[in-house]
Amino acid sequence: MAQPNGWLGQLPPEIKAKAFVRNDVYGTYCNNPLSLLAKLRLTVLSLTLFPLKFIACLTCVTGCYIMVAIGNIFLREPFKAKYFTFWGKLWTRALLYSLGFWSIKWVYVNADGTSSSKPPAGLKKRQFGGYVSNHCSWIDIVVYMSRFFPSFVAKKDVSTLPLIGPISKAMQCLFVDREARLAALGAHGDGSGQGMSQLVRDRMTRKYSEGSAELPMLLFPEGTTTNNRYLMPFKRGAFVAGVPVQPLVLKYDTSGHFSPTWDAMPGHLHILLVLTEPSFRVTCNVLPLYEPSAEERADPALYAENVRQLMVKYSKLPACEDTYADKLAFFKYVVDRMRRRTEDKGQGGSKGEWVERGSAAAAGRASSTVEVQARAETACGGGDGLRQRKE
Repeated sequence: MAQPNGWLGQLPPEIKAKAFVRNDVYGTYCNNPLSLLAKLRLTVLSLTLFPLKFIACLTCVTGCYIMVAIGNIFLREPFKAKYFTFWGKLWTRALLYSLGFWSIKWVYVNADGTSSSKPPAGLKKRQFGGYVSNHCSWIDIVVYMSRFFPSFVAKKDVSTLPLIGPISKAMQCLFVDREARLAALGAHGDGSGQGMSQLVRDRMTRKYSEGSAELPMLLFPEGTTTNNRYLMPFKRGAFVAGVPVQPLVLKYDTSGHFSPTWDAMPGHLHILLVLTEPSFRVTCNVLPLYEPSAEERADPALYAENVRQLMVKYSKLPACEDTYADKLAFFKYVVDRMRRRTEDKGQGGSKGEWVERGSAAAAGRASSTVEVQARAETACGGGDGLRQRKE
């Protein structure tokens, strides 16, 4: 396994990144030097396993799209939602297998701390406004779709994507117009541009108070992905409705060659490495239902923190105070380090110039990854309207 922080070495004290730094073989931004054996392994798997997994994944997404298209033509509500849920769970479970998640363990935790692999009595009768979960990877979405088929907050552009667009509409996702929202925030310095937060609050209120037939929302209150070793502070957007929530905690096995968490790595490389690894394991913890007190309903920030502490207690994942701003500062530090390494290597003649061009391209991609990853996380249900602006 790689040494702590890999090629980054000891981080300066002003950089807070314990929730973001990667400690697998490839390291942060895939910059750890690989042994000859590791390079050979990656090459062989890229030529053999990658095409098989890619075709299998594409087949699953296409199959789900076809079933959604059939449902849109022949069915009406309320049968349509039930039909979409059935086929959505089936195809996303197949997609998880295609990605290599052969071991998916669901653990139901009781209030006294005991746990069981069997759902507790009355689980399906629980009334709540939505699910809240820690956020580690785009794979989180697939895991939860395979079990609950919930709704997410997604970027408006997702609704027009081939295959994915119709599926996201079948999931009753809420689509945020990012540019319009930012324009509204700029025009209303008083913070009145909170349309998505209001939509989420209304959806959660209807689900809990009125027993709405809409699919429940699933929100990631950390607001960004982590390395699955800590729980970051929660944004309050998922708690402003003041209704009960169902906490969930994902714990990936990150001890292998490659960690499936998506923290400090460009998206295209993460997908490539996911498709070149034979198998992964994940445990999904379903915690006791959290019903807010009168104080928590009046103070969403208090509600959010208390839910985080509940998740810390039962999951054994420690809390940390790293923020999204810390993540941006860490990414900037990483990009600067990459550029310096590129400049140092570029002093060695023609070969150095080739290395410089390749590393400079990587550094350029890294400098834009903050924006790309933020958009991708939004497409995966990160809740752009609830995340980018501190509440």
